[in-house]
Amino acid sequence: MSYGLEAINDNSYVQIDSETPRLCAIYNGIYLPSGRFSYVTFPSPITTAEPPCIFIQNSPTRPGDIYNSMTVNGGPGAWTGFTLATNNIAYLPTGKWFAAVFASRSTSEYGIFCWAGDTKLIYDSGAVPVIFTRASHSWSYQGVVVVGELGQGYAWANNMVGPLLSDEYFMINPFSRGVLQYHTTAAERGVRFNYGGNYLQIYSFSAISPWTNAGAPGAVFARLPGT
Repeated sequence: MSYGLEAINDNSYVQIDSETPRLCAIYNGIYLPSGRFSYVTFPSPITTAEPPCIFIQNSPTRPGDIYNSMTVNGGPGAWTGFTLATNNIAYLPTGKWFAAVFASRSTSEYGIFCWAGDTKLIYDSGAVPVIFTRASHSWSYQGVVVVGELGQGYAWANNMVGPLLSDEYFMINPFSRGVLQYHTTAAERGVRFNYGGNYLQIYSFSAISPWTNAGAPGAVFARLPGT
């Protein structure tokens, strides 16, 4: 930048930039099932133009539940919540979540505040920053699998392997699209963190074999300390 406020830590990473907001957690909580769905309503609408990033931690007490969609409800300037759906009526979506945006929400009575030229608050020392822990878009095809009541499916494992920390989540936004397959439209995609193998896993359930290359959706993990 030619002028403005910039703070750099001991590792030469920019932590505050008056021209570039950081990703901050706005709301967090738990989600509970309503059948194979889970409906989450934010305490008040999120007012950004772009939809929030939704991070979830599917509960280790229900490790077999597979999530096949996440829809952010509302619209630009008024995102009201999100809906999770699982693949099977036997699945009861349960876990933790947080919603994050590239903006700050004033939560403190005192501290440091920074506004952009368009008067938007882009830094608040009281806002909770999202701590990214790992990211990868590399996947390995695992082949045909049998998943409980769903029967035969196809699976891919993210090549980044490691246990999920108690306050660590994965972003589910990239997994709202289908998996490419031969001679037809995309097949429905499912995702979960596989606690047995310590990796993120995606699935396709279809009578037609998919391509072994599922594309490169981003597996992005972040911590929210204290949750």
